[in-house]
Amino acid sequence: MLQRFVPYAATYLPRLLGGLFPDLLWRREPEANERTLYLTFDDGPTAAMTDPILRVLDRFDARATCFLVGAQAEGDPERVRRIADAGHTVGNHTFTHPDPWRTSDEALIRELERTTDVLQSITGQSVRHLRPPYGRFTRAMRRWGRRRGQRVVMWDVMPGDFLGMATQASVKRHVLRFARGGSVVVLHDNPIAPMTPAALETVLRHFSKRGWRFAGL
Repeated sequence: MLQRFVPYAATYLPRLLGGLFPDLLWRREPEANERTLYLTFDDGPTAAMTDPILRVLDRFDARATCFLVGAQAEGDPERVRRIADAGHTVGNHTFTHPDPWRTSDEALIRELERTTDVLQSITGQSVRHLRPPYGRFTRAMRRWGRRRGQRVVMWDVMPGDFLGMATQASVKRHVLRFARGGSVVVLHDNPIAPMTPAALETVLRHFSKRGWRFAGL
């Protein structure tokens, strides 16, 4: 029952925290009348979900930022290259997706460094963004990101596609209600969110008909 409130809490709370942590990216401030959404996908690459998501994005000429888990990227370099070759931005989501609040600073930094090395060796491109697992950033992570030129990216729209009760309709309804110009929307490249490609398609269809564009960070 409480699950239904998670997307609301995970959308309203970042809008309150943004002013307290301005070094983190919560939303891109749009130009006047600019209608751009910044789509992000956590937890990939995965055999089940990455390709369907890429096909939907391609259908709408949409670009996104994919925050990849280093261990999965290392085991599936061809899929990582497919993401980058399609024009999407690849970001750091740690190597094994630990809880940063339960991980030592030293271990967390090793996770970030190893993932950076893996992603850059596969794509030949610099990694410029990172997202903490579960959105649980730490002071050490922020310091490391500033030193390595990787900005910590949060979000201001979280439709909760990973929840067991989530549906294509609920994801679409939440994004339509809360998205605004410059919003960073977080979705998941993860089998726990099997409806994400279909929900993504309905969201992109709605906004593209109204002249919006979809960009990577």
